Amino acid sequence: MEESKIERKLLWYRYSEPNPELHHWYLAIINEPSQIRIIKQKLYDQLQPIVEEKEIDEGKIEISNNLHYELFCLITSTSKIDYSKVYQGKVKQDRRLQPRRTQEGWNDFIEKLHNGEI
Repeated sequence: MEESKIERKLLWYRYSEPNPELHHWYLAIINEPSQIRIIKQKLYDQLQPIVEEKEIDEGKIEISNNLHYELFCLITSTSKIDYSKVYQGKVKQDRRLQPRRTQEGWNDFIEKLHNGEI
């Protein structure tokens, strides 16, 4: 796949627990590193207060010049994000971001990110 086919995007999936009410936001950002930092900051602003952050993986997309990905989970009591204030590009809910039981459970998804297949 050529770099021009790799889309910059924000993918998300939310898993919620009722008691106490907590929302696990699984997020994958594909963009240039400077843009990933800006998008993450806007996500933090939207999801305050954040209870916990779990970094799952990050890296360079192999077939691109400067596109990277960051895959992480933010746990918060906030149940909604106004994506129009976070990112003007492609934003999509993605069921492939459902929680995994182990870190190794992410390997297939991470490999696809790394190879530019997502």
